Amino acid sequence: MNDPTIYARAIHFAATLLVAGIVFFIVAIAEPAFRHGNDDTRLAVAVRARLALIAWIGLTLAVLSGAAWLVLTAKSMSGQPLAEVLSQGVLWTVLLRTEFGNDWLARFFLACVLAGVFVPFLSTHGSKSGWVRAATLILATAFVGTLAWAGHAIGGQGIEGILHPAADVLHLIAAAAWVGALVPLALLLAMTGHSTAELVVARTATLRFSTFGITSVAALLFTGIINTWYLVGSVTSLVETGYGRLLLMKIACFLGMVGIAAVNRMRLTPRFCSTRSNSRSCRYTTTLMRARAFRPAGCAW
Repeated sequence: MNDPTIYARAIHFAATLLVAGIVFFIVAIAEPAFRHGNDDTRLAVAVRARLALIAWIGLTLAVLSGAAWLVLTAKSMSGQPLAEVLSQGVLWTVLLRTEFGNDWLARFFLACVLAGVFVPFLSTHGSKSGWVRAATLILATAFVGTLAWAGHAIGGQGIEGILHPAADVLHLIAAAAWVGALVPLALLLAMTGHSTAELVVARTATLRFSTFGITSVAALLFTGIINTWYLVGSVTSLVETGYGRLLLMKIACFLGMVGIAAVNRMRLTPRFCSTRSNSRSCRYTTTLMRARAFRPAGCAW
């Protein structure tokens, strides 16, 4: 745990998932929910402003931690001191002549373009342009998906060289859509007041996130099985190797999150609605749920 690369990677993954998760949340959940309530409410403006701040911080952290990860990787590849890596062209050699470096160049370009479209997309009044939303969504998806070429999915041969990277890309996108979008969902719910319009927004967002989250969890499970098969290969290796034991810890955390989400879906959210069962917003949400044949959704899905 004394290797600084571990911390650079962790910060980079977390920041990237958060940035993509915020974009997914705004496009698929927040903006449709605001339209169900009132697009000019205090909640809509406040949530957009807070999400914009977090998105900019996340993108900055992703770029800085990515640069640190690149430099530390170049140092590890060359075996030279950090000063020589920065002064003798080692960094450019890694950037231009390795798959890891090429991926980092592509991701830096994506980050720059993403920063450009963030200006209109993260407006406190919401972007009215469908092209801006579509471009931001595509760029955010590419930004998180290309992380696959910085990891263990590269270098495969034959069908493995296609299936494993594809599974890794989808795994990362699904993680951003579920885990990355949890932060903005929690923020929206925490900022919701007691007005009818704001409660409509909160309940609509929760309902949409339910479907969004279930799809993401299914994709995580499916792609996780594929990755486990390629990386571990047997049940014995799960127990007898360090990577296998780390993977078991990851699976335990995943199952714990799914368990918490299930409790929220089955028990907590129905109470959330029943506390204001006579309000217009609850009647609206109940009607919407019946029309779509859904039960009340949980905040963690």
